[in-house]
Amino acid sequence: MTTTSPAPTGPEGVRGPERFAAPAAEDERPSWGKVLGSIVVLLALLVGLPALLVLLTGAPPLPDGLPTKETLTEPLSIDAVFAVLRVVVWLAWLQFALCTAVEVVSLLRGGGLPRPVPLSGHSQALARALVGTILIGASVLGSSGAASAADDARAVERASTVAVQQTQDTDQAQDGAVAQDQVAEAEAEVDDAPRMKHVPGVPRDMTDVIGKKVAIVQPPSGHYHDNLWDIAERHLDDGRRWKEIFDLNKGRAQPDGLQLELGRLIQPGWVLIMPGDAHGVQRVQALEQHAPEQDQGGSGGASTVVDRDQVEETGADESAVQEAAPLLLGGLLSAMLAGAAIAERRRRRGLALGDDDLEAEVTLRIGSDEERVRWLDRALRGLSATCRAERVPLPQVYAATVSDDAVELRVAPPVAVAPAPWSVLDGGSRWRLDRDAEEPAESGHAPYPGLVCLGRDDHGTDVLLDLESVAGAVTVTGSPTVAREVVSALAVQLATAPWADDQRIWAYDLAPVLADVAGSPLLMVDDLTGHLNAWQRSSPARRAQEVLGGRLGRHPGAAPEYLVLGGLPGIAAGAQLDALGPADTRGLGVLSAVPVPGARWRLGIDDSGRLSIPLLDLEVDAVRLTADAADDLAALFTKVRTDTPLDVRDRISVPVPPHDHDDSHWRSAPIRVGVLGPLELRSAGQLDPARLDLATEVVVFLALQSAPVHPSVVGASVWPRGVTAEVRDATIARVRDWLGDDRDGNALLRETPEGRLHLAPDVAVDWHAFCVLARRARESDVGTERELLRRALQLVRGELIARRPVSRYSWLPRTRLERQAVDVVVDAAHRLAELSFDDDPAGATAACQAGLRLAPTSQVLWRDLLIAEDRNPDGPGTSAVVDEMVRALQTAKAPLEAETEALVIELLPHRPEGEVSA
Repeated sequence: MTTTSPAPTGPEGVRGPERFAAPAAEDERPSWGKVLGSIVVLLALLVGLPALLVLLTGAPPLPDGLPTKETLTEPLSIDAVFAVLRVVVWLAWLQFALCTAVEVVSLLRGGGLPRPVPLSGHSQALARALVGTILIGASVLGSSGAASAADDARAVERASTVAVQQTQDTDQAQDGAVAQDQVAEAEAEVDDAPRMKHVPGVPRDMTDVIGKKVAIVQPPSGHYHDNLWDIAERHLDDGRRWKEIFDLNKGRAQPDGLQLELGRLIQPGWVLIMPGDAHGVQRVQALEQHAPEQDQGGSGGASTVVDRDQVEETGADESAVQEAAPLLLGGLLSAMLAGAAIAERRRRRGLALGDDDLEAEVTLRIGSDEERVRWLDRALRGLSATCRAERVPLPQVYAATVSDDAVELRVAPPVAVAPAPWSVLDGGSRWRLDRDAEEPAESGHAPYPGLVCLGRDDHGTDVLLDLESVAGAVTVTGSPTVAREVVSALAVQLATAPWADDQRIWAYDLAPVLADVAGSPLLMVDDLTGHLNAWQRSSPARRAQEVLGGRLGRHPGAAPEYLVLGGLPGIAAGAQLDALGPADTRGLGVLSAVPVPGARWRLGIDDSGRLSIPLLDLEVDAVRLTADAADDLAALFTKVRTDTPLDVRDRISVPVPPHDHDDSHWRSAPIRVGVLGPLELRSAGQLDPARLDLATEVVVFLALQSAPVHPSVVGASVWPRGVTAEVRDATIARVRDWLGDDRDGNALLRETPEGRLHLAPDVAVDWHAFCVLARRARESDVGTERELLRRALQLVRGELIARRPVSRYSWLPRTRLERQAVDVVVDAAHRLAELSFDDDPAGATAACQAGLRLAPTSQVLWRDLLIAEDRNPDGPGTSAVVDEMVRALQTAKAPLEAETEALVIELLPHRPEGEVSA
C-alpha cells in the first residue's frame, strides 16, 4: 500500500519555502468570494489607483532636468509637498506592479520561489497573496467541481454495473450457458489491456503508472496545502528536487481530468509519478492475468507489464542507481545477453538494426554488470586450471555468490584445503577468492556450467545456484506469472553464460521466442512425455546419489543437459521426472515454474519479484525475463544472427564527417580522439584521475555525434540511470576547462546559440579522418586512390573503442558505428588489396592485416589475405595464414563460409580437411 507521511500540524512543521503557511487547526478552503475579492483588489491596485491619480493630478510627474541650488534651498510650499507625495505614490505603485509581474511569471513557469524584489518585502508579500489566491483558489475550486462531476459519473457507473450484474444473474438463472459465454467474452476483452493491482488512491484505469513509483497528493490541513517541494522533501530528502517530479508528471491526465501545468498547482488526490530513488512510496504492480488452471501448471497467461521508460533521469547524483525494470535487475543476465549480442556481431554481419532493436541493446548495456561476469568466469576457469595442474579434484559446488569484493563458492561435502589463491572458510564449506588476489595465469574448462544467477540480495551480492549439482528438480512457485519470468531468465542464462561450454537446454511450455534469444543451445520440446521416455531409454544403469551429487554422475566430456518447464502435461510426467532426476548418472538439471514431485530445492517468488531461497537462508530480487522483454530481445538477436555477407561488388557508403580534416590534422592536433582501436584521448589539460573516465566518455560521445546535441541528451546518454542538471552541467564545465581553448582563445567545447554542445574543428577524430580519406579516394585516379587508402588504413589500430571502461558507453549502439565502421574499413581494405594484388602483394597483405585489426572475423579480408600470401614469395605462406584464420574464427565461434573453404582447398589441395574448418 502506498504510504505517505502525515503533514505536521504545529509551527515546527513548516515546509519548504516561506510562502506556505504552517497548518492551522481549522480547515479553511478557498471560496469564490475570496477569489473574486482578490481579483477586485488586484485590479484596484494595478488599474484603479493609477487611473485615479491621472484623473485627480494628471500624468505622472517626470523631471525635465536636474534641480538647481535655488530649488533645493527655497522654502517648502504646499505644492512641493503634494508633488513629492505624488512621486512617492507613483513609485509605490510601480514597485507593486513589478512584484505582481514577478509573481505571475514565477507561477506560470512552475518555478520555485522568485527572487525577492529589492526593498519590496510587504509589497511582494501582498502581490504573492493576491496572485496565489486567484490562481490556486480558482484551480482548486475548478478541480473540486470536476472531481464532484467525476464522482457523480462514477456513482452512476457503479449503479449501472450493479444493475447489469443483477440482470446477468437473472439471465444466468434462465439460461446459464449463454450468460457464461457473454461473461467470458467480456473478460477476454478486458484482459487485452494491462491492469494493475489495487493501490489506494490510484484509479485502476491509470495504466501509465504501472511499474513506476507513485505518491498521492494529500488533502489540505487547515491553511496548509500539499506541494511539490514538500513531496520532494518527504520522499527524496531534498525539496529542491521538486522540478524532477514536475517534469515526470507535466501534462499527465489526473483522476479529476485535469493536468499538471503549473509547478505550484497540484490538487489533493492527484497521482504523481516519482523518481526511482524515492522512498516511502510504492511501485505500482501489474495485475496477474491467468486462467485458473495455470495455478496447476497451465501454460497460458500474460506477463506483467514492463515500461521501457522506467529507466529515466532520476535527479540523483552521478553515483545514484535507479531501480530498473526486472530485466535490468539481473546485472549478470543483462551482461550475458549484451556479450552474446556483441559476440554474434563479431561472428557475422547481421541485418541493420531498427530503432527499437537499438534501444533493446542499449537497455541491456545499461543494466549489465560486465565486470562481474568476466571476473566470475575467470575465477571459475582459473580454479579448474589450477586443480588440473595440481592434480586435485574440483570441489563439489552447489551455490556461489559474487560481489564487488569476492567470489564465494558453497561446497558440499566440505573440503578443508583449497589451492592458492583461494581461501577456506567454515571448515571448507565455503571457498573464497578476494578481488585483489592474483589470478591464475591459465584458463581451464568450465567446471560449473549449471550455475545460474537467481538474483541480487539487499547487499548488492549476486546469488547463483548450480542446477546440475541438485540431483533433482528445482521449483520456483508462488506467483505463477512471475515464476515463469524467473524460469525464462534462468533458461536463457544456461544458454548464454560464459562460464558454460557446450550444453543443451530443453524447454517445455515456455514462450518459443526464448529460443530466438538464447540461440541454438535452447530447444523447444512439444512432447514432454516422449522426451522423458527417450531419456530413460538412453540412460545408463542407475545408482543412488546424494542431493548434491549430480555432477558426479556425468561422464567425462559429456555435455550437461537441462530441462526447463513452464508447466506439466499431467501426473504421469511428474512421476517420470521424480524417477529420472535423483538417480540419473548423466549430468542433468531440472528447473520448473510449477510444483514437481520430489523437488529437491523449492524457491518461493512473490508478486513483487522477491525470491526466497530457504536452503541458503537468503532472499533476493529475482532475475526475470518478461514476455515483452523477450519479444524485444528476440527481434534483436534474430537480426544480429542473420548473416548478410558484405557484397564486395557494391561499394559501402562512407558517411560525411563534420569537418574536412585528414590524417595530417589528426597527427598534429593538440586534442585528438581515437576510436579506431583502443580508446585514446590526448589533451594538454590536467584532470583528477578519478574523473578521467567520465570526462573522456563525454568527449567521445560529442565527437561521434553528427550534429550538436542538447545537454539533456548528453545527460541521458552518459548517465543513463539519472543525473541532476547541476551535476551534468558541472561535469560539462569541467570537461570544457580540461580541453582548453584554441589559438584564438575560444573554448574547444562549444555551445550553439540554441544551447547545444559540439566540439570545435580543432579537435581531431581518427574516424572522421578515415572517412575524409576514403571519400577522397573514390574521387581520385588509381595511383592517388591507393595512397589515400593506405593512409586511411594506417589510422586503424584495433577493434572499435577497444579496452573502454566497463559499464560505460551504453549509448554506443545508437551511433550504429559498430556495424558501420566495420563495413567502411573492410571495404577500404578490400579495395586496396584488389588494387595491389598484381604489382604489390606485400601492400595487399598490409591492407588486409590493417582491416583485420578492426574486423578480425571478416572472411572477405581473410580470403584477400590468402590470395596476397599466395602471390607473395616473401610472406609467411598461405598455410600459416590458414592457421591464423582458423584460430581467429574458432575464438569467435564463427562458422567458416563456403567461399572461404573453397578457396583454401583451391590454394592448398593437400591440406587435411579437418584442419580447415573453424
